[in-house]
Amino acid sequence: MKKKKISKAPLIALVLLILSSLMAYAIVNLTNIDMSNYVVANYLKVSGSMVLVGNNCTAIVANTSLERASSIDSGMKGVINERPDAYDTFSAILKSFNITLDSVNMERYDGNYYYANLILRSNDKVLKLDSRPSDAIALAVRMNATIYINKTMLQEIGKNVC
Repeated sequence: MKKKKISKAPLIALVLLILSSLMAYAIVNLTNIDMSNYVVANYLKVSGSMVLVGNNCTAIVANTSLERASSIDSGMKGVINERPDAYDTFSAILKSFNITLDSVNMERYDGNYYYANLILRSNDKVLKLDSRPSDAIALAVRMNATIYINKTMLQEIGKNVC
């Protein structure tokens, strides 16, 4: 039995359509992004479905799905499982179209949800895109992007992890 070749063109077209429509909505100038209230996340650990991300000995502790946590862990280790997951695929698409992930900015916590932004760049265009932090982190570890955390949020809800 012959395997049927599946064209990747519709998927690529869909991703480009989504990205271009979002770019039209959220193109920003990096000089408008004030990074003075952020610190670099130099601590990232996954334990079960728990993700700890922080700076030095202070980290935000958040639960996510086991699948997302596992994907973050795999990305940190540079492991692509037997079949690539959505983050591996999305990372490959971004790279193939010369779109870089400049950073992930963990913005705030509203008592229920954490909020983050992906800062994507293509030539002279920059896209600030809302994302779930776990999705953003899973992508960042695959694309070697810096993760930043809002200092105030880290001070207010961060836990000592040392």
